Parts: sequence; structure tokens; C-alpha cells
Amino acid sequence: MTLSLRQRRRQETAREIQMAALELAAQHGLENITTEQISEMAGVSTRTFFNYFPNKEAAAIGAPPCFREEDKEALRSGTDLLTLDLKLFLDKHIEELAKDMPILRLIGTVLRSNAKARAILDGFLKMQQEELADCLFPRVNNPHIAAALASNATSTIGRAIFLWECNQDQSLEAAWSVAWDNQIAASKLLARSTDRL
Repeated sequence: MTLSLRQRRRQETAREIQMAALELAAQHGLENITTEQISEMAGVSTRTFFNYFPNKEAAAIGAPPCFREEDKEALRSGTDLLTLDLKLFLDKHIEELAKDMPILRLIGTVLRSNAKARAILDGFLKMQQEELADCLFPRVNNPHIAAALASNATSTIGRAIFLWECNQDQSLEAAWSVAWDNQIAASKLLARSTDRL
């Protein structure tokens, strides 16, 4: 999908505000900065700030990359093994996250020190989890299984980000591969345990 000039400009302004919020938060702590300081650093008015974000915590989190419509449709209607289709879907999402690793690192710093920012991100992640469960439902025909798969998938993404943050020499994609392999191994252990019941 091609964005209009206006849409691209809105994205750029939102990013500039987010970067200002994150840079100031890294220097002073998010709780010690104001929306006025963020606006000034971003080169926008406070009014413009509030046209984009309701508060400084939301500005620091920004808008996490959404699942792309074509990827969701491919997952819904896929005919390969669900494990392979889900991995491909999540690989593409990791690629989107990896496009802006400096922001991802700064967000991690803010999240460790600010509960309100963490709650905002958790809200985004909950929506993504529900969206993913909706995509998985046609494949498994059980809303509870779809929700469990979606929860595991989003948790595995979180685990990959944690591994990447802890190892500066590892790419996000490499951390994702480790986290996915561990999730598959854990699932196999659970399956074997269930077989004995």
C-alpha cells in the first residue's frame, strides 16, 4: 500500500515526537520530562503533540508495527502446516520490528522504568494477540486454541526482544530464531507430558 504525502508526513511527525520523547527519557527518565520539553525538542507545538499522542508515555511507546493485511490473509487461508505458516507470518513481523532497532532499544529502556508506558504497550500487544487469534481461528476451529497459540506467539516475540536486548552482538532475527526454537521444544515437551496422562 502506497502512502500519500500527507500520510507519510504524519508518520514522520509522529516518529520525530517519539524520538524526542525517547531521547529525553533516556537522559532524564520519562517521569522527569514534560510534553512541552518533548514538543520543543521535536520542533512542534504542544497542541501538535496532543494531536498525535494523549500523553508522554504514549509518545514514548509510539505505534508498534501492525500485522500487514496480506500477511494476515495468508495465515488465515494458508494450506501448509500451521507451524510453518505461523513461523512465516511471525518472521515477517520480526522483519518489520528490526527496521527500527534504535527505537526498539530505547523503548526497552523506558519500559523497564515506567509502569504507565508498559501498560500502554501491553494494551497494544493485547490487541495484536486478539488480531492474531482471529487469523488463527479458521485454521484450528477452536477459539481457545487460537487464543493460546496467539498468546504463545506474542510471548515468543517478547522473549526474542529480551534475548536481543541482553546480547548486543546478536541480531533481532537471530534472537527470534532462538526464541522460536525454544518455544517449539517447550511445546514438544508439553505434548509428551500430556501423552502420559
